[in-house]
Amino acid sequence: MLERDNIIFYDTSDLTETGGICGRANAAYLASGLKKRFPGEGISVTGAEINRSGIYRRGLTRIKNLPPYVSVQLKHCTGRHTETVTIWSPLAWNDRFFGTGGGGTADGGEKYITRPNNTSRGMTVAFAVRNGFTAATTDAGNPENEWALDRDTHRADWERIENWRSASTHFMTLAGKAVAELLHKRPVRYAYFHGGSGGGRQAMVEVQEHPEDYNGVWASCPAIYWSRFLPLGLWQVAVMNSANHVIPPRKMRCFMQAAWDKAGGERAYYQQTSAVKIAPLQCVGMPTKDGPITKEDAAVMKEIWEGPRDENGRQLWFGHRPGVLCWNVGIPVGAFYYTLFRKKPKPFFLSEYYLRWVTENPRQRFADVTLAEYRRLHLASIEKFSAADADKADLSAFANAGGKLMIDHGTDDPLIPVDGTLHYFRNVEAAMGRDVVSRFLRLYITPGDGHGSCSWHGPGISERDGVAALIAWVERGIAPKAIRTVQVDKRGRTLREAECFSWKEEEK
Repeated sequence: MLERDNIIFYDTSDLTETGGICGRANAAYLASGLKKRFPGEGISVTGAEINRSGIYRRGLTRIKNLPPYVSVQLKHCTGRHTETVTIWSPLAWNDRFFGTGGGGTADGGEKYITRPNNTSRGMTVAFAVRNGFTAATTDAGNPENEWALDRDTHRADWERIENWRSASTHFMTLAGKAVAELLHKRPVRYAYFHGGSGGGRQAMVEVQEHPEDYNGVWASCPAIYWSRFLPLGLWQVAVMNSANHVIPPRKMRCFMQAAWDKAGGERAYYQQTSAVKIAPLQCVGMPTKDGPITKEDAAVMKEIWEGPRDENGRQLWFGHRPGVLCWNVGIPVGAFYYTLFRKKPKPFFLSEYYLRWVTENPRQRFADVTLAEYRRLHLASIEKFSAADADKADLSAFANAGGKLMIDHGTDDPLIPVDGTLHYFRNVEAAMGRDVVSRFLRLYITPGDGHGSCSWHGPGISERDGVAALIAWVERGIAPKAIRTVQVDKRGRTLREAECFSWKEEEK
C-alpha cells in the first residue's frame, strides 16, 4: 500500500447503522430541527440525501470506497451574503465530529472535498467519513478566488472578511454538530479540527476565540500573524528592485547550496531544526553559470536573508532561513518566483491578492515594489488586518475546557517561515508558563519538511499518524511523545521514515 492510501485511523468495524436515520435524512426534518437550535438565524436546508453508491462525483473529482452517508447542504444568511455549509454523516457513526479547513483565503467549500491522501496534511470530509466521523466544510460565502473587495465600491467587504476570519468556521462547527445529533438522535462525544496553512489559521482562531468548539485541534504550518507574514511575498522582489540588482536563479541556488554546505551538506541541513548562520560575503567568487557571486549579489542576499526590516534596521517580521527553497522558476508558487524567459522576480500571487485588500485597489500589481513601498504596505497591513493574525497567546479558556492542541511546522516551508510559529509558541509559554503549556499543547518542528505535504525535503507527520496521536491524547489521556514521520516521492512511494518529538523535549 502506498503511504498516501494509508488513510484509516479509526476502527469502524463494530459500528452499526443508526436506527431510523433514513427517515430523518430529509430537508424538512433537518430544517425544523435547526430552526429550533438556531432561532432567528436565516438557515435553509437545500439538500439532504443518502449516498449508498460508495462513490462521490463532482466535475472531474471522483472519490471511491465511501461508506453509506447522508450528504446535507445548508445555506446560512450572514447579512448581505450567504454561506454554504456541506455536511457528511455516515449512517454508521462513531459519535464524533471533524471540522475541516481550507487554504489561503478560502475557508473550505465543495472544491475542498477531495480524495483522501495521507501524505497531505489537512482533514477533508471524505477522509473523516471513511473513519466514521461526521464532517463539515464551509465556503464562508466566499466561493470566488478574489472576494474581499466590494465589486462596486472596491472597499473592503468587512462582512465577508469576518466570515473568512472567524464567524463561518464557528458556525460550520455548530451546524455540523447539530446536524449529526439530529440525524443520529444522540450527542457528539468528541469534536476535532485539523487544517493546514490557511486552515491552520482557522484552527488557531477556533482555539483562541471559540475554545469550547473542539476537544482536539491540530494546526499545520498555520498562517498566523497573517498581517505580518503575508506581505513577505513582496520582500525579496522589493530588495532586488531597490538595489536595481537581480540575483538570477542559478546564483540563488548557489547561495542555497552554500547554506547546505555550512550545515555539513544537503542531508545534514535537512536533518536539523536550527537555522544555519552564514554570511553571504563568504560566497563571493563562487562560480555559477551566470558568472561568479559578486559583492553586489552578497549585499542583496544579506538583506533578503535578514527578512523585512524598517528604514532603521528594526525587524518587521521573519524571513526565510538561509538554505530554504522558497522560490521557483516559471511556476508562481513560493515566496517569490522568476518569469520563465526573462527571469524577472515576481511576488507570491497570494501576497499580491491580499495586499489589494490593504490598498483597496483591485487592479494593483506589485512587481515593481520598492523597499519604501514595502514598508508602507507592511505597516498598513498590520493597522488594517491585525485582527486576522490569530496570535492570542493566553489559551487558558481552551486549556481549562480540557482541549488539546498540536501544532506542526516544517523547517523548509517555502511559504510561511517556521520562525513565526516558534515565536508564537514562545509567547504562549511566556504567557502561561511552560508547565501549564505542556499539559495541553505540543509543537512539532519537522526538519526538511515543507508546506503541509510529506513530499518535500524531509519527513513530515502524515494525516493518519497525527490524528491518531491527537485522539489518543484527548480520549485516553496519552500525551504524544514521538510521532512517526514519513517522506514520499511524487508518486507517493515511501523514501524515508523517522520520528519527531515535541519541540521543547527535543531541545532538552
